[in-house]
Amino acid sequence: MKGNVDSKLLLGLIIGGAIGAAAGYLAATDKKEQILNDLNDLVAKAKNAFASAVSTYRKTGTETAVADSEAQCEV
Repeated sequence: MKGNVDSKLLLGLIIGGAIGAAAGYLAATDKKEQILNDLNDLVAKAKNAFASAVSTYRKTGTETAVADSEAQCEV
């Protein structure tokens, strides 16, 4: 059990170090505005894709619900 806790601690330290290094690089680089703009564009595209997928799912789900209710009325 102790080995499992030690490995999780080590993994947490490694991930934390990687995040810290990335944040340090972003803060120290001359191109941070460009990097932030690229990240914002990427996030905006992901949000639009997610919204589109949700909209399609809701539309499909509504059509399925209408078809199911029509089928129940016919019986």
